[in-house]
Amino acid sequence: MDYDNKFIILTTAIITVIVIFSTILHHLYPYILQVPNVRGPYSSEPIWIDLIISDLIIFGFASVTVYHGIKSIGKFKTFCFLYGTVLFAGLEECIWILGGRFKIIPFETYFFTRGGLWLLEIPFDTCLAWFVISYSCLYITKIIFPNRIYIFHAFIAGILAVSLDLFMDPVMVNLGSVSRYSDSKGNWVWLNNPKESFSIFSIPFNNFIGWFLVIFLFIVYYGYILDDEKIKSRGKNKSLLIFFGFIPFLLIICVIFIVVIYFIFNSFLIGINIIPIGNA
Repeated sequence: MDYDNKFIILTTAIITVIVIFSTILHHLYPYILQVPNVRGPYSSEPIWIDLIISDLIIFGFASVTVYHGIKSIGKFKTFCFLYGTVLFAGLEECIWILGGRFKIIPFETYFFTRGGLWLLEIPFDTCLAWFVISYSCLYITKIIFPNRIYIFHAFIAGILAVSLDLFMDPVMVNLGSVSRYSDSKGNWVWLNNPKESFSIFSIPFNNFIGWFLVIFLFIVYYGYILDDEKIKSRGKNKSLLIFFGFIPFLLIICVIFIVVIYFIFNSFLIGINIIPIGNA
């Protein structure tokens, strides 16, 4: 068995164990992480069928994206991109959710209301969605601007991702209005008070900053660490250790940036809510 296949099996096994543990923790022991007791926007009974369908759909999209990546950039770089985004974006969201819930950061953030499989406090299908969106935005950017450096590609990919979220987030957080369950909320619930923050569509502005930074920072990091020439000179094993080993530092940088930007904008634009939606 070659190195790439060993790497794929090992990382998949590790992620699988983490997801199984997180899923059991979330569904069977919700009191440990103080999971809010709020139903999501389910459309049919029983509920577990909806959750399975939701996971299967995003697994399908992710599988197609992985296939495209393998054909375009090879197994090694594709699965580094896949599990890199799953860990980086997934853990970044978990930091915001749990940090706000347990008062580690100075303001409440949001929580997800539904999910079958979980990675701590984020549905695993959302982690896979980060991969699909990041890869797709980067690929589209490379097609439009084929001769630019990877930092430019990362910047444009981040802008594309934010453009997508500007219409996706307002829809997803208001799905409860069309659910037949009286206690239903959207796929996630924002806990911010629009009167105490700068918001767009009643969604805190730092959410969109976060979208840009997660995509931008990860693609810059990925492009620099896993450059073909660097992989060739270091070898795959060392490149792999560096790539995953420094993701925690990238997380710290991303969180610091978002917090600083949050306080800067809220200092001047507090209470401004551009195009309010929902109950705001």
